[in-house]
Parts: sequence; structure tokens; C-alpha cells
Amino acid sequence: MPVAVDYPMLPLLDMTLFPGSETSLFVGRALSRASVEAAVAGNGELVVVRQREFGTLEFTATDLHTVGTLAQVTSLTRLPDGTLKITVTARDRVSIDSVRRADHFRVFATLLPSPPCSPVRSARLRAALLRRVGASLPPEQLAQLREVPEAGKLVDALMPMLATPSARSIHPHHSLHQGLLEKLDGEQRLLKLMKMLPHNRRAEVPHDFTQALPLPGFDPAGEPQARTTADGSLWLVFGAMPPSWYQPTEANGPLGPCTDLDRLLERATGCPVFWDSLKLLLIDNPKPDTVARIERFLRGVRQGWQATAH
Repeated sequence: MPVAVDYPMLPLLDMTLFPGSETSLFVGRALSRASVEAAVAGNGELVVVRQREFGTLEFTATDLHTVGTLAQVTSLTRLPDGTLKITVTARDRVSIDSVRRADHFRVFATLLPSPPCSPVRSARLRAALLRRVGASLPPEQLAQLREVPEAGKLVDALMPMLATPSARSIHPHHSLHQGLLEKLDGEQRLLKLMKMLPHNRRAEVPHDFTQALPLPGFDPAGEPQARTTADGSLWLVFGAMPPSWYQPTEANGPLGPCTDLDRLLERATGCPVFWDSLKLLLIDNPKPDTVARIERFLRGVRQGWQATAH
């Protein structure tokens, strides 16, 4: 059973460190500098914890999140103005059990388990995530990510890369990062990140499908298809979005009843659903009756909207 250990603690104003990342930090607050010095004087271990409020310079234990990261200080440079420049390698998620302050900050922290995703499930989820972010990352980073074998660790490796200029367009706001750190289950962490990412406007419809079933009753101008690919993934492919029967208005927006299609499909199928692009949705972990549930739901969307419109 994990035991709480006493560590120096460094509070961060607007940053969340993910295990496996290496980051440079500038430390200016006196108590924070003292925490770094205490870590370096010991074995270099330091717990970094994000503050709940960005502008809070003076804080109590309740102003800190309860999950942080155990890191190793690998380099320290003392700048002329007293600021410390450090490089840290983040290692493990920890729960913050108690906080103390004297001449520096200290915490009792406990290592948190991170249950891995099963290999088959992990391979499918990893492929879906890399497809979503692939167009925004350089080839060398994608090659590096493809070597990460588990879904949750892939999220941890990806998050620092999304802060680079080439990926800014899909980078989730920094205020959302702490929620990913607190997701201990690797599968749930990846699913949560997929929900944060915007549509991939350059996504291509998968052509390596083993089965394609038309879903009549939604759009007579071009009925959608349910396509199953070789890895078992289920894709919902639309001929057009919005559908031909929908007339956009200022009050209802450009997608009308289809605005929350992913959320509504999740409710109808019991499966996680992600927009891959405006014409393409990924139905994750489908069940034997998922396609039938989708067909009933899509037929109901059209019928319900037409009844409301009249």
C-alpha cells in the first residue's frame, strides 16, 4: 500500500506537469526558491502542484489542487536577479495529503496508481487520437508518439507537444489540463482529451472499411453510412452536414438539432462518440446493437425536427 512521503513543494501559477515531460521553470517567489533549494540539497525530488487561482500569490492548502506531480530537478541556474531557472523531469502522479510552510513549502504526498488500458483497446484509442492530432504535429513528433504503447501515457506525452506553435490551434486551454492529470485511468484520460479537441477539418473519410451500411431516414439527399474498419472501429459518415432538410436560422444556428449530435448519440448508444470532422463521427467501443440504435436515433432526429418546424 502506498505511503505518504515528505517532499519539498513548488506551487505553479498556470501550468500542469504531466509524467514523462521535461520542463524548464523560472522560480521567483522567495518561499518557492527555498523549496527548490531544499530539493537540490536533498535527493532532487520535488512535488509540483498547480494553484486553483492564477492570481493568488499568497495561498493556503485549499488554494492548491489535490493531485500534483512528483518531479526530479535535473539542473539549476541562479540568475543575477535572484530568480532560479530549473529543469525538472516529471515522474509520477501524487495525491497531496497535507501542506506545510515554514522557510519553504512542504507536502506529504502519496504516489497514485495509473491503471493501464488493455493492449487491444489501447491500440484502437491511440490510433484515433493520433489521427485527430496528426495534421497539427511535425513528423518527428508523430513518430515519437507512435512509440508510446499505452493510451494514458500517450496523453501524458502529447500534452507538452500541443503547447508548441504548430499545434496551438488544437491546444486545449491550460485551465483544462488539471482535469487530465487527475484522470488516473489511462483509457478515461484519453477519452477526456478527445472530447477537448476541436474538429479535424482535414480529416479524411476512412476507406479501409470492411462493411458499409446505409442508414435510411435521416437525409434523403444523401443518407449517412455506418462504416466498420478492420480494427473494429465504427464510423458514422455523412454526405453533408447540416442535412438537406434543415434550413439554418439565426435562432437555431448553422447545425440546428445536429449541434450536439455527438452528445445525443452517446445517450442513444451508450458509447463514447467523437466528432472527427463535421461529416465524420467515431463511435468508440461499439456493441452488437449500436448500428440499430444509431439508425433509430437519426430517424427520430429528422422526424422530431420536422414536426417541430411545422
